[in-house]
Amino acid sequence: MICSVLKNNLLLIFISISCFVCGQNGLVDSLTTKLSETTSLFEKAKLNLQLANIYERIDLNKAKSYAYEALKYTDNDSLLAETSNQLGRFHFFTAQLDSASIYFSEAKTILKKLKDEHRAAIINISLGAIQLRQGHYENTIKILTESASFFEDTNDDLNAAKCYSNISSAFAELDNYDKAIEYSEKALTIFHKNDLTQFQLITLPNLATQHFKKGDTLKAIGYYNDAETIAKSVNDNRSLSIIYNNLGHIYLENDTDKSENYLKQALKLKNELNLNSGIEITKSNLGYIYLKKKDYAKAIALLKEAEPLIKGKQLSSVYDFLSRSYKGLGNFPRALEFAEKAKQLNDSLLSAENQNTILDIQTKYETEKKEKEILQLKADNLEANYRRRQNRNLLIAALAALVVVVLGLYMIVKNAKRKRIIMEQNLTIQEQNFNQLLKAQELEEIDAILDAQEQERTKMAADLHDNLGSKVATLKLYLENYDENESFSTFYEKLKSLMNETYDEIRSIARNKNFGAKIDKGLIPSTSSIAKQISDSNKLNIKVINVDVKNRIENTLEIQLFRIIQELLTNIIKHAKATEAIVQFSEDNNVLNIIVEDNGKGFNVNNQRSGVGLNNIEKRVEKINAEWVIDSSEGNGTTVILNIPL
Repeated sequence: MICSVLKNNLLLIFISISCFVCGQNGLVDSLTTKLSETTSLFEKAKLNLQLANIYERIDLNKAKSYAYEALKYTDNDSLLAETSNQLGRFHFFTAQLDSASIYFSEAKTILKKLKDEHRAAIINISLGAIQLRQGHYENTIKILTESASFFEDTNDDLNAAKCYSNISSAFAELDNYDKAIEYSEKALTIFHKNDLTQFQLITLPNLATQHFKKGDTLKAIGYYNDAETIAKSVNDNRSLSIIYNNLGHIYLENDTDKSENYLKQALKLKNELNLNSGIEITKSNLGYIYLKKKDYAKAIALLKEAEPLIKGKQLSSVYDFLSRSYKGLGNFPRALEFAEKAKQLNDSLLSAENQNTILDIQTKYETEKKEKEILQLKADNLEANYRRRQNRNLLIAALAALVVVVLGLYMIVKNAKRKRIIMEQNLTIQEQNFNQLLKAQELEEIDAILDAQEQERTKMAADLHDNLGSKVATLKLYLENYDENESFSTFYEKLKSLMNETYDEIRSIARNKNFGAKIDKGLIPSTSSIAKQISDSNKLNIKVINVDVKNRIENTLEIQLFRIIQELLTNIIKHAKATEAIVQFSEDNNVLNIIVEDNGKGFNVNNQRSGVGLNNIEKRVEKINAEWVIDSSEGNGTTVILNIPL
């Protein structure tokens, strides 16, 4: 099913704000001019830092460049502390948490030296945020509770509220939703008192998520409604479109009328604001609702509008919905047409990847053949040079024999015979070496072909484990968590859809096709699709968050990354006993960052690195020259971080 992803604000993080805050873009030209004119190192450092603050909201790369320039010129401790703080923020925003921690700690050390306790406590908010992002929730609570006490004593309500919000997120990650709600409400009270509308629009969804995780759907909806009221009061239609979209998702399966109403409102706002991003998903969801209501004409109209905007697997789903809608109208030729389109789209990626595998093997064979020809040519040259040397030696021997004839014919004959024997032995040795070299080359060529075959078998085994393993695990999850209160027809349709996909995979294997991942729609939408499929089991809720990845990734890399994510989700289903998981995508400096987290039982990383799944992931990570880190301990869930150069 195609649906938008309900935003998960559970890890909303506040960090410290720089002192030189300046949000007017009109100052850029003025500051740049002053920077080019001044000769004072202090002024250069200060102006670069001001420009870094401005560009923080526009261009992080430029902002970071200005901050490094400020660091180069400053020798003032207070300004150095602020510059280190700013660099810590930039590294935090780009998920370079270790570097961020170094800069924040340096800033805090300088401020402690200056006895500026207030600014040092503000830096502590950032250090606590890093602990929160890294999953060290107890440390987060300890650090930020101390800072919150300091801000309470100094009547700094705003920074205290930021501490409360991050403490709330830490308690939520520890599944202590009562404490999480307590701190969120304390933060919300302060944001409301200070009329900080944007902070309220962030904190209210936090509370909605926490109540939803606690099982109180009504309160969750209530907080979304409060967020809706605030968004309306400030005419924030962009936030409203997101709120309505998320509410539509909440009601998609349980109350189609409400879901339809919210999705219609979201669609209306998107059209008014000309927000094309995600509009095809909203239309597809509405089309799906009308399909469920058997209003096939409306379903077809919306799905046809979404069809030109959707790519890959999502397009295959739209074709499937159109096929079912036309079937409902009794238009069987059109139903068959779209069913064939869905099938052809699913098969296209398989054929392309299979061709690439054959070309790789053929290229390797041709390379080995050329190397053998070069070796043969070198051997021929070696033999020709030997014959030339032999003739030259014979000539010299003959001349020497004529010169020293007076020394005696016996010595000449004896020396000639001895030289001939030596040369024949050398020739025999050269021929033996050459034959051994040819045999070794032939063996290397055979080994290369066998290696390629073995790699293909290993790849097929890994794909079999990844794809069919994932689908069978999801199927098992559906069967184990069947809810008797759920409509049997709905359960049957979900089960039937998954069984059909599994059957298609088996048919592909039987036809000796490559059965790799099908992600024509792109990595992130494909991940959302499989997450939705697993979440429909009502046992494991998976959220997919795209922070700032806008462009498609190279196709082969997308396939490898999707297989890795697929294997990680399969491991969560099989082993983690988790109730929720998050897959987060972000990009910085041409490096794609993927974080996969779950709240399961965790494991000892040092004792469990030899399973089939982890071995498959490790091989794929090495193949794409990426880096990965597993952070897990028993009872504390698991976090996997992947950094992939693009």
